[in-house]
Amino acid sequence: MVLKFRLVGTGTEPFFRDFEIKDNQTFWDFHNAIQEELGYDNKQMASFFLANNKWEKGLEINLFDMTEDTFTPVIIMDNTQLCELISEEKQRLLYVFDFFSDRFFYIELLSIRPEEKNNKYPKCTAGSGSPPDQLVIEDKDTPDK
Repeated sequence: MVLKFRLVGTGTEPFFRDFEIKDNQTFWDFHNAIQEELGYDNKQMASFFLANNKWEKGLEINLFDMTEDTFTPVIIMDNTQLCELISEEKQRLLYVFDFFSDRFFYIELLSIRPEEKNNKYPKCTAGSGSPPDQLVIEDKDTPDK
């Protein structure tokens, strides 16, 4: 099956992208599709979070395991297929792309449909607006006001 997601920015300028991805592909595949489409550096930290209908963070899907605690289970993007955690239309995710400034995108599952043969997934199918810069960099040479 193919999952169609809408990613929406939280900045002041309107911004969205629609992505289609197979349900047996991983969160890592989705992460890379987002990074590539937005022209971001995929070496920067990022995480998906399952979210409820009020957009409150739930379970985290990490880029890699950085815990020192061997008793706490960690869900890693490249080990987790989307279908393991995503199964219903209107399901929501948050995608944190700038940990230092706590900036993220809202993601909602728009539809689930059969895969079309000869299509390559994941892919961006629609969009509008320019994405925000990946990182907010403060200019250290500018005097405080």
